[in-house]
Amino acid sequence: MLYDKILAYLDRSPYFKALRDIPKGAQREQHYHLNQSARALAAADLYKTSGKNLIIVSQDDIIAEDIWDDLCVLIGRDKAFYLPDYEILPYEERSPHYSIRATRMESFLSAIAGEPAVYSLSIRALIRYLPPGNSLKRHIRTIKQGDEYPPQELMLDLANMGYEIEYQVAKVFQAARRGGIVDVFSPPLQKPVRLEYYGDEIVSIRHFSAQTQRSEPGDLKQISIIPARELALDDVISASPIISQVRSKGYFEGIENYYSLLIPQTECFPDYFPADDRLIIWNNYPYIAEELEQLLEQCIQQYKREKKNHSQAKLPKPEKILAGEEYIYSLINSSRNLFLSQSEFVLPFEVASTRAPFVSATAINSDLELLSRRLRELDSLSAHAILLFDNESQSKRMRELLADYQLDCDQHLGVLHEGFFIEDTGLELFTDHEIFNRYKRKRYTPRYSPGEQIIDYENLKPGDYVVHIDHGIGIFEGLRIIKLDGQDVECLVLEYADEDRVYVPTFQLQLLSKYVAEEGSKPVLSKLGSAKWNNTKKKAQEQIELVATELVKLYAERSKRAGIPHKPDTEWQRELEESFIYDDTEDQARSTKEIKTDMELPAPMERLLCGDVGFGKTEVAIRAAFKAVCSGYQVAVLVPTTLLAEQHYRVFKERMAQYPVRISMFSRFRTSQQVKRDLVGITMGEIDIAIGTHRLLSADVRFRKLGLLIIDEEHRFGVRHKEKLRRLQSNVDTLYMSATPIPRTLNLALAKLKEISLMQTSPKERLPIRTIITPRDIEVIKDAIRREIDRGGQVFFIHNRVQTIETVAEELRTAMPGVSFGVGHAQMPEHHLENVMDAFLNREYQVLISTTIIENGIDIPNANTILIDRADTFGLAQLYQMRGRVGRSNRRAYAYLLIPKSTTTDAKHRLEALTQYDYLGAGFQVALRDLELRGAGTILGTKQSGIIQSIGFNYYNKLLGNALEIKEKGEDARIEESPEQRMSLKTEIDLYLPTDYIDDDEERLRIYRRINELEDLEQLKELEQELSDRFGKIPDKARWLMLYFQLKVLTKQAGLQTCQVRNGVITMEFRETNLPSKKQLLQLGGKLKHPFRFDLSRGLKLVIELEHHARLDYMNQFEIAIESLQSLIEMS
Repeated sequence: MLYDKILAYLDRSPYFKALRDIPKGAQREQHYHLNQSARALAAADLYKTSGKNLIIVSQDDIIAEDIWDDLCVLIGRDKAFYLPDYEILPYEERSPHYSIRATRMESFLSAIAGEPAVYSLSIRALIRYLPPGNSLKRHIRTIKQGDEYPPQELMLDLANMGYEIEYQVAKVFQAARRGGIVDVFSPPLQKPVRLEYYGDEIVSIRHFSAQTQRSEPGDLKQISIIPARELALDDVISASPIISQVRSKGYFEGIENYYSLLIPQTECFPDYFPADDRLIIWNNYPYIAEELEQLLEQCIQQYKREKKNHSQAKLPKPEKILAGEEYIYSLINSSRNLFLSQSEFVLPFEVASTRAPFVSATAINSDLELLSRRLRELDSLSAHAILLFDNESQSKRMRELLADYQLDCDQHLGVLHEGFFIEDTGLELFTDHEIFNRYKRKRYTPRYSPGEQIIDYENLKPGDYVVHIDHGIGIFEGLRIIKLDGQDVECLVLEYADEDRVYVPTFQLQLLSKYVAEEGSKPVLSKLGSAKWNNTKKKAQEQIELVATELVKLYAERSKRAGIPHKPDTEWQRELEESFIYDDTEDQARSTKEIKTDMELPAPMERLLCGDVGFGKTEVAIRAAFKAVCSGYQVAVLVPTTLLAEQHYRVFKERMAQYPVRISMFSRFRTSQQVKRDLVGITMGEIDIAIGTHRLLSADVRFRKLGLLIIDEEHRFGVRHKEKLRRLQSNVDTLYMSATPIPRTLNLALAKLKEISLMQTSPKERLPIRTIITPRDIEVIKDAIRREIDRGGQVFFIHNRVQTIETVAEELRTAMPGVSFGVGHAQMPEHHLENVMDAFLNREYQVLISTTIIENGIDIPNANTILIDRADTFGLAQLYQMRGRVGRSNRRAYAYLLIPKSTTTDAKHRLEALTQYDYLGAGFQVALRDLELRGAGTILGTKQSGIIQSIGFNYYNKLLGNALEIKEKGEDARIEESPEQRMSLKTEIDLYLPTDYIDDDEERLRIYRRINELEDLEQLKELEQELSDRFGKIPDKARWLMLYFQLKVLTKQAGLQTCQVRNGVITMEFRETNLPSKKQLLQLGGKLKHPFRFDLSRGLKLVIELEHHARLDYMNQFEIAIESLQSLIEMS
């Protein structure tokens, strides 16, 4: 820890010696001349030397979290806690996100445990009234292996503690029970746990993955389960005026605002500690007092509005939700207090003031000559410098750079937000991000929001349209067990024209696909027995043949072209990748590897990087660009908008600041003189990376040695620009980036004609964006803006009409006079728009009112609320992109879609689709949904749209994939198998997963689909283990189903037409195209252990008659059939 490293210097400092006397000295002291990181150091020293709990109060949550981050570097994460605010307004009918609740619970657990620690929080979090600490303590459960704790009793307790009861656990504070298995996800554990029961006894406790639902190796001896809510339902008093609401709804949205009506006593967080056991640090007290005044006034105004809609008895008064100034003064009078700041303030009470011996670290601004002079100067003064780094790679790079100046320097891994010089002990701390003008590497509180992967878009729900290969388009109604040939079989029930029904056994799911096509026109249900569906299929296959031929020809031409084999990774490449300020997601690392592997091949790369907004595509592109530059080539980065060009330029320059890479930008923000100079640089090869809009495609831009073309949001470029692109990329590696690929790109990518790298996993700390559709109302707008500003954030307000944007700006300025608004749109003079965007980036404006110029790629992590005026006038992909401008940090983001009351039904459907995709990684889904909404005409030209409409996009895609595979192999087109030609397997056992084993229809259907897709016995065995792990011991009925699919896999591998296991007889019918030789039949006969014969009456059949079959149960018969099939496969 950094504190331990510098402790000897602090011990020599007269200032720190005096600081350590505060806990036993004056009740109030003010120390000034400390920057934010110096204040964190003062707090860390007081904690380490006083043995007391420290509560550090800041004006907002952003500062509170930054202080916590510095404390983690100084003293470690174990004793440093951050208590976030709820991020909801008083009286708002909304509860905090589960990850915020989990982070708060960690602080509460530490507080009630009694061990000293440091807590960083905002004034907003401090004044919230809470349930008492002892009631939280009472509800903590410790569970050990071998305990008797009936599962039904445990589930009741978990529900009472606020856990969401689900079918399976995917996130924190969820619990699930499936028979003798109970899953629960409780902090501070970073993973969910699975309890396995034998009767009422817990026989196993183990971790499992929320993504795969599979258990991890190793058992846990015991776990603690903490409450999921600050208030347990059984603590609610029966006399509460809202007891009926609690009894009917349980935990309702916004319950946190009603604690005073539900329990007899509440207290604030500092009350969790005895007064003589806490020391309170006020970080910039005047700003805290100003924020407090605003919060209290806002609460009063909100109360006045709410009184019109609620009975006063059921509405807590403002002073029952938030503590006021009297409480703050009582804290100051009853505790030891330290007021820390940069400037000396006149405080409203008597206080002793001390100037701390801190000054800011020397500003280096990437000037290594200046750094070397400062290091020598410190050495000559017998002072000491420590350079702080994010990672080992950065540290190593600095050693190499300083070696050129014959210097070495003390270094430390773990970096503060700001450096400083302590004058009275001669210690200067430099941070690498300040030296190189970079952003600091992010450290976030454990937000319990594991990277969530996109949901399978093939999942079926009752009411969905489906396509059956033989019968055509129908509606899926649900699952039902029916009798088929004397067996109980679970089937999908499909409705067709004239209310006819088809029952599709779940072992034939490969014959079904979900129907996706144009919105607005419902497909016509097929008529059973009619020739129309077969004719439709035939026409579609003829068209698809032509398309496949053309595509394979294009692909072959591309693969023949000579490309550029880039060099393997250099040491610089590894350093650049390790210096990324976030941790790579698995998909980010994999995508980087895939792209770099393609670049090293001699054929030209053509790869689509499809990652959701904010998932880190730009970083992957930076790594690819750097690799090309290190190989001696130039890079062109093509973007659709000027603002995005500006942003990429800034980010690329910042990431490559330590390396001799020359980067230029072409956009309307550049002067003609700058453009002229850069054109010469590109032609001469002096510029390595050129970033720009379609200006890069102009005839006067002539690259000397272009090696990589990166195209961001390809679908935003028109046909003319794409023609120019094709000329540019004849043998150059090309990387396309998109969150919502155009359907044609998506289709080709899935068909593997354009390689695709999917980034489906969100950064670990990212939270889904909460999307709210609401009529346009000034009070809603004010509340949304106020909530964001109160937590230190910024707001986008989108109004897409330049003619009326100033009118809207004036309306908002009048409604919120204390808020600073900026206005930006594309028709402004270039320099004016650039100034507005820079001012917003530098937090000079709290709200940016703009047109859709912010739609693509603008990255301002501090802006976490967006309001979209007339959202009904935008397309889905456009709304999704705009919504993606927020939620790019670890804070909960909000998107308000403002609509008029007269909005059309179609527009509402589009907006509802966006709320459906509020989970992380939904961009891929939106591309498919957008296909439904916008129609299929853009996929492969308008000729194809009618075909796609008639058979559905998924079935079309499947047929196209098959046709491409055949063409690539050089084979003739295959006619789709008729029902009679398909391989079949007949048995006399029941085939279904019992509902008392897996009672959720969607989950059962998902498992049926997975079983149908498996192609070898090893995969089936793994699935069987997974079922046993997730749902408990596999019952016989489910085991029969697994045996059936083992037979099915082997029957397919053996190339048989049919296999039948009935009444002690196993019959295997060979396909005419796959008959064994006489020699093979003799070999087979030598391996079979039961009497057999060959039946030549119709084709060739092998008939095995099992001896004593009456004494053999189904299991034995299946096992013999499996063994016989394996012998047949070995023979062939």
